[in-house]
Amino acid sequence: MKNYFTGDWYSDLCMLECIVMNLEFYSGSERKYKCEGRHTKNMGSMLYGITWRQRASYQKQRELDSESGMYKTKIYEEEPELKAIFKEFSQLYFPEFDYLQIQMNKNFKILPHFDSKNAGISKLISFGDYVGGNTRVAYDDNKMVDYDSRDCVVSFDGSKYKHWVQPFSGTRYSLVFFSNSYLLKRIAKRNALLV
Repeated sequence: MKNYFTGDWYSDLCMLECIVMNLEFYSGSERKYKCEGRHTKNMGSMLYGITWRQRASYQKQRELDSESGMYKTKIYEEEPELKAIFKEFSQLYFPEFDYLQIQMNKNFKILPHFDSKNAGISKLISFGDYVGGNTRVAYDDNKMVDYDSRDCVVSFDGSKYKHWVQPFSGTRYSLVFFSNSYLLKRIAKRNALLV
């Protein structure tokens, strides 16, 4: 049953844009250093899903996610309904892919980097009113490929291949669905203790 999406790729990207454009984007301190140029209020990169980190700060403890036994990220606590929205979208466009986290980006021109803690393949989509902004991936054979993730779901292993966002103008949103290898180990360890 479709609650949010139609099954038409471009219509569904427009629906995602309508949903996320009303969110207040922010970036944690470690993400700000991965962005080219000066960090402004019209941009952000925030993690949706669960984390092993119990505390968001010295003063704030995160909310427990009863399903995983881990902790909810700030945006998951603030916007729990996004879980069902992202699940429906992923079941339509990459149903065989399991993920635990989603990196949500707005106008975030990420510098060349590896996602060293990611576990295997990530799924990337982007949407918004922008020009440029392809994702460039540098493969082992020194071949660089630019992907426009508005046209289709882009799959690549960010832990193996350096990648970054090409220059763009306008408002660019992107979602990266992935699992963190350390988080997977923490969940497996917790589950083993429950047996």
